[in-house]
Amino acid sequence: MEGRVGFFVTNLHGYHGKVLDEVRPEADRLGMQMEVFDAQNNAIKQAKDLVSFAFAKTSGRECVFVVPEGDASYAGEIDHDPTLQQARRLLKKGIGYVLMNHGREEIIATLRTEFPTLPVGIVAVDDAEFGRVQGRQVRALLPNGGIVLCVLGNPFDSASRDRSRALRQELEGHGVTIEEVDGRWHDDHAFNAVHKWVISPSRRNRPLDAVVAQNDYMGFGARRALLQAAQELGRDDLATLPVLGGDGLPDVGIRWVEDGTLTATVKVTLPGRVCLDRVIRYWTEGTPFPPVTRLPVKSFPDEAILAKRARP
Repeated sequence: MEGRVGFFVTNLHGYHGKVLDEVRPEADRLGMQMEVFDAQNNAIKQAKDLVSFAFAKTSGRECVFVVPEGDASYAGEIDHDPTLQQARRLLKKGIGYVLMNHGREEIIATLRTEFPTLPVGIVAVDDAEFGRVQGRQVRALLPNGGIVLCVLGNPFDSASRDRSRALRQELEGHGVTIEEVDGRWHDDHAFNAVHKWVISPSRRNRPLDAVVAQNDYMGFGARRALLQAAQELGRDDLATLPVLGGDGLPDVGIRWVEDGTLTATVKVTLPGRVCLDRVIRYWTEGTPFPPVTRLPVKSFPDEAILAKRARP
C-alpha cells in the first residue's frame, strides 16, 4: 500500500534498534516508505528532523512515530509545551502523529481535539506498571528493606519519571531507602555513574543492598561497575549484589538474567508493530485510532522465584 512513515527515536543503540528491526520488515512487505531518524539523544536534532520530514510532505498518507526526547522537561502551560508544538506543525500538514514507547496523555488529548480526522495517539510501554514490577522485585529480594541505588534512564523523559515514581510508591513503607544516579539509558553512562557513586569517599564503606536500572543495558553497566568497585575497595559483597534491569528482550535482558549478569528484568512488548498495525487499519478500514495504548509488562523471573533468593 502507498504511505510514508517517519520513525523518530532518541538513539538507535540497543532497544530502539530492536523496535526498528520488528517494524521495518512489515513496512517493506506492505510496500510502505519508511524513513528513520536518530536524534542521538539530542532534543534539538529531533525537532529539526521532524521539520525536515514535514517539509518533504508528499500527496499520500503520512504518519510519524516519535519516541520523544526530554518530553517531561517542560513544566509550563501545556499549550506552550515543545512536544505539543512540534506535533501541531506536522498535523497541520495532514501528517499523523503517534508517540511511541512513552508520552504524556494530556498532550495527546489536546491534539486529538484539534485534529480529530488524523491518527493521533500513544502506543507505549506501561511505564507505571514497569516501576511497580521493579518495586515488587525489590520487595521479594529484600523483605527486610535496605538501601537501593536506582539508575535512571533520563530524568527529563516521561518514561523514566513514571517508572521512578511508581517504584517509590510500591516501596513506600517497606523500609527501603532509594538513591538515584543518571545512566542516560546507556551501559557506559551507567557504568560511570554507578562506579563513581560506589567508590566516592562518603559511600565506599556504606552498605548497598541492590541496584535497580530502568533498562537492561544500564543494568549491564551497573554490574560491571560493581565488579570493578569490589576489586578496588576489597568489598566482595558488591560483586554479588542483586541488579535489576528492564525491557527483557530475548537476546539481551533475558539472556543476561539466564547467565547471571542480571538478577531480574521486566519483559515489555515492543511498540513498533502495534503502531504500524493501528495506523494501517485507520487508513484502510477507518478503524478509530485509540488515544492511549499501554502495552503489558511482567517480571522475569516470576516474583515468587525471586522471593526464594531473598537476602537476609
